[in-house]
Amino acid sequence: MDISEEIHELSTKLGDLLSEALRLQASARQKGDTEAIERISAFIAGMSATEQACLHTDQGAGAFMLSRLDENRIH
Repeated sequence: MDISEEIHELSTKLGDLLSEALRLQASARQKGDTEAIERISAFIAGMSATEQACLHTDQGAGAFMLSRLDENRIH
C-alpha cells in the first residue's frame, strides 16, 4: 500500500470516528449531559483538525471525506 492509499484509509477511519462522535453528542444532548457534550465537542474538534491535515496531505481523498462528513453533520 502506498502512502496515498494509507492516508485515504486513515481519512476514512477518521470520518467514521467523527460520525460516531456526532451520534454520541446528539444522544448526550437528548439526555442533557453537558459534561459529555463538552468532552465530545473537544474530541470532535481534535479529530476535525486531524482530518484537515489529511486533506492537506492528500487533496482528493481528504476532500471526499470532508464532504461525506459534512453530509453526516447535516443529517
